[in-house]
Amino acid sequence: MISYFVINSGIETTDKKNMKNLLILLCCFLTAQFSFAQSPDAWYKKGDSLYKVKNYKNAAMAYSAGIKMQGKEADVSNYWRAASRWAMANVPDSAFYFLTILSKSATVSQGDANGIEGDKDFKSVQADKRWRPLMNKIMAQGTANYKVDELIYGRKDGIALTMLHIKPRMKSNGKSIIWVIAGSWFSSYQQAERTIRPSAMFLDKGFTVFLVILGSQPRYAIPDEIEDAKRAVRYIRYNAKQWQINPNQIGITGGSAGGHLSLAVAMADEKIDSAAQDPVNRISSRVQAAAVLYPPTDCLNWGGAGLSFINNKNLQIANRIYGALDFTKWNELTTTYDHITDTSARNKIAREMSPIYYVSADDPPIFIIHGDADLTVPLQQSQTFVARLKEAGVENKFIIKKGGVHNPATMMPEFLDFADWFDKELK
Repeated sequence: MISYFVINSGIETTDKKNMKNLLILLCCFLTAQFSFAQSPDAWYKKGDSLYKVKNYKNAAMAYSAGIKMQGKEADVSNYWRAASRWAMANVPDSAFYFLTILSKSATVSQGDANGIEGDKDFKSVQADKRWRPLMNKIMAQGTANYKVDELIYGRKDGIALTMLHIKPRMKSNGKSIIWVIAGSWFSSYQQAERTIRPSAMFLDKGFTVFLVILGSQPRYAIPDEIEDAKRAVRYIRYNAKQWQINPNQIGITGGSAGGHLSLAVAMADEKIDSAAQDPVNRISSRVQAAAVLYPPTDCLNWGGAGLSFINNKNLQIANRIYGALDFTKWNELTTTYDHITDTSARNKIAREMSPIYYVSADDPPIFIIHGDADLTVPLQQSQTFVARLKEAGVENKFIIKKGGVHNPATMMPEFLDFADWFDKELK
């Protein structure tokens, strides 16, 4: 982690002057606001509130105050926001001060660099002569911090399925983690890039990480995504020797839709096509452990017995998941895909893609964290799933996070326990 209160010889004199000015402003701001916010998180929330009402200067001050209080524990994203708020406040020197610190961070990633580059809040400073050289430095630092390769793990319909392979940041333990990239069953390269930095929780403990991007909605429905995730497991196992990992020590993780897809893979019955033309498809898609956040597990009982969104098109559209549930079947006569509209047929598919109906005694260990204030995926989804695991005698760990919502930040610090748990379970 990084702190802008440590002045090193690498920071130019003008940056030191900027820091002095910042400290003076912060003292005034802290004196005026101290009764409101007395923790870093409170400062960041204050900054977000001020940003929403376009009070950019005070939003920048709030973020700067939060970083000052948090010190070395301040996250890259907080420096990023502080810099962008200063840019929006038309105080470029302060914006570049925080960006300069990011250019020397041991945790900033390529995804962060691309994110900052595309952040419209920096528009006012992008014409500044300091912008391009500094962005090049941030990208170079991110590339040095994480050794990332993009790999093609499969092809379908004329497109490539890709994943990001990230080497461990210390001596390899021979174990690997598949992080399924999906939110609302949508998956993209940009999401994978944003997950590079969070994956350090595994990389810094010797794991090799694979960020798997899926063919996703609106073009592909959930059953297709499950098959892509299984294909990724097979591909990694098939090539395990190349990456110096143990093919029998593979864990899988993800949050929300990514958690659902992870459990769908973990609970699936073993089906190996020994006659497949592609040798990768002759390999097992089994994983040895799964740790997930707030996963959907039962599409036929959503928040209560008999409640389902599978046949409620308006609800699907409102929640932007219609494409994920647009089930189709191949029509040999027309050589096209037909939409499946029959209620019973759709319910059958919903059951097939719900992990809870595939729990069996031979399933791998499962770790779930779910917040009791989650309004997106009901806590009931994890509670009933864990109850089924217990009935089947499957090893499990379940944490109900008090006050936790549908956001990984509210799953801390328990979320960080995933790494040690995987290390123990991947024997």
